Amino acid sequence: MPELPEVETLRRALLPLVENRTCLEMRFFRTDLRFPIPVDEIRQGLIGQNVASVTRVGKYLLLNASGGAMLLHLGMSGRVTERPSMEPVEKHTHAVFRFSPATCLHFIDPRRFGAIGWAPRGAGHKLLSHLGPDPLSPEATARHFKERARNCRAPVKAFLMDSKRLSGVGNIYACEALFAAAIAPTRHAGKLSLADWERLLEALRDTLNNSIAAGGTTLKDFFNPSGDAGYYAIDLAVYGRANQPCRRCQAPISRVVHSGRSTFYCRHCQKR
Repeated sequence: MPELPEVETLRRALLPLVENRTCLEMRFFRTDLRFPIPVDEIRQGLIGQNVASVTRVGKYLLLNASGGAMLLHLGMSGRVTERPSMEPVEKHTHAVFRFSPATCLHFIDPRRFGAIGWAPRGAGHKLLSHLGPDPLSPEATARHFKERARNCRAPVKAFLMDSKRLSGVGNIYACEALFAAAIAPTRHAGKLSLADWERLLEALRDTLNNSIAAGGTTLKDFFNPSGDAGYYAIDLAVYGRANQPCRRCQAPISRVVHSGRSTFYCRHCQKR
């Protein structure tokens, strides 16, 4: 599933394609993905309008116009691809948008867990209202998370992946940040000290920023609009490396499954 770095990479790639450009045309090939697509609202709000900016909230992209913003969420397998025309060339193309003068963006999602929505200006959107702070934002502080985790018995990895507490972090970067901070993923979030949260938040930000700089992590589905794969996967320390030697201590990387998700960590290095 694309996580914060992949979505931020896509946001930056979209900027020169749509920022200060007018949406001229759009076609929808279905009216629902994970949720119903408000086709009429998007048409009324975006066609003929200038895209003032492209912003990100957690894993959501917002194409902002005068009357509101179109929301894009990639789900588990979504992609946005630049094509020379409005004609779909891939089987799972669900929507196409044309921006001046001749940029066509195709929204492709084989598993259909993505979303396309509309947020009227000033009204917000229910998909965004419950989200916690972005880990790269000033609002995300060690003291904030220490307070939010008070009496929390959930594993710290589950805490990091809970979008109501922290937006944009998924399985890959939770595993990587916990390894970098030398914190066991199974430790109760409420047991972390302020120093632990400071170390973890710094590790998380470093991990996310390094991945953004490298273009995101390509494991299966993520590509940017030009079709280029992100290559941060070559630097992953623990994720997907079960039974391979830890790069710090050479002990084998462990894999456990919690709630249907794989967790990768080093039992020797991540004892705290």
